[in-house]
Amino acid sequence: MARLGRQVDHFGQVIAESIRADYSEDQRHRYTLQMEYQGDLLTGDRNETMTVILKNPSSANEQRSDSTIRKVETFVYNRFPKTRYLNIFNIFAYRATDAIELHQLMQEKGINEGIGIENDAFLKKLLNNTDNLIVAWGGPSAIDKKLYQNRITSVKDILKKNYSGPIFQVCGAKPTNEPLHGLMWGYEYELKAVTI
Repeated sequence: MARLGRQVDHFGQVIAESIRADYSEDQRHRYTLQMEYQGDLLTGDRNETMTVILKNPSSANEQRSDSTIRKVETFVYNRFPKTRYLNIFNIFAYRATDAIELHQLMQEKGINEGIGIENDAFLKKLLNNTDNLIVAWGGPSAIDKKLYQNRITSVKDILKKNYSGPIFQVCGAKPTNEPLHGLMWGYEYELKAVTI
């Protein structure tokens, strides 16, 4: 198992009992992390579902969050007042805080070990029940660039075939080649509708 980083509390508006995750049998891959927000009297009923696509999971689980997930939970709650359900998906399901460990795993055992055997099936399932989508996988970091681009192409193909709703990305002060990673989001950053 790769090193997993520090954990923090989940965002306070997430209903703790609602948090669930899907893992591989050996717990080395996390395919989904799903949760529900509490209702908000000021904004009315929350009844929509948001899916956020990140790079790879780290230490967040049903009991505790991590820095990336905590930021995503907070951002989505505040910027999408109709969202009740939040789904977290990663283009690589292997759990590792450092991208170099994911890179090394795929060099040794192949890209499918990094992606996770059930990952694409879980993505298709989530897309069937999603009202809005944010792409936020960021750049390759330590991952082989060609391998990374191939995976992004594959994910985009799945999106094109299985999802027709709105897609957003968060934009910071400087343009990026890939959608800004969730950890880097500023709470006041611009939300931009994109076409995949």
